[in-house]
Amino acid sequence: MRALDLNAATRDLLAPVCRACTWWQADAPRGPDDDLRARWEQTVESEAGMFGRALIDGEAVLGWMQAAPAALVPRARLLPAGPPSPDAWLLTCAYFYDEEYLGGFQQLLLEIEAALKHRRAAALEAFVARRVPADAPFTGYLRRLNLFHPEVMEGSGFRPVRVCGDVARYRLDLATVVAAPRHSRALEEVERSGAAALPV
Repeated sequence: MRALDLNAATRDLLAPVCRACTWWQADAPRGPDDDLRARWEQTVESEAGMFGRALIDGEAVLGWMQAAPAALVPRARLLPAGPPSPDAWLLTCAYFYDEEYLGGFQQLLLEIEAALKHRRAAALEAFVARRVPADAPFTGYLRRLNLFHPEVMEGSGFRPVRVCGDVARYRLDLATVVAAPRHSRALEEVERSGAAALPV
């Protein structure tokens, strides 16, 4: 599995419904708008280099998360528990073809955090449902509500910073995220020498 930045070169990985969606990009509700969406993506990419990450397994697209600097997400200023902090990126939405694939959600969230830490972002924020419907699947993102799952976000290190009714804004300070190499030096030595790894 691998993760790719979402940008002009990779936007076709998104489902058509996502490529035209302007829920976060407009101050007020409106229908699909390819031009508005394309302009927003170009603005975010030119300022920040990406507007999210996609998770790929071979040739299959498993899902994606979208995020942008909070100042570039107009709808977020109007939401309960908003506006987001000016120093933060906002995690806007997530889409997985298998909505029950919580492991994929958590892996992609880590990929977003690593990409933002590399870009020296201060924090990542998200709008979260305080009360999850009893029939909602245990996933990281509640698509019908357009909000994230509180237990999943808390388990990933996010903490509430503002509450308004049934909506809370959660924050993860990226200074607390430790960037770690994917392989240890010891493992690299074993791989280089071709020796079999021995139990310790």
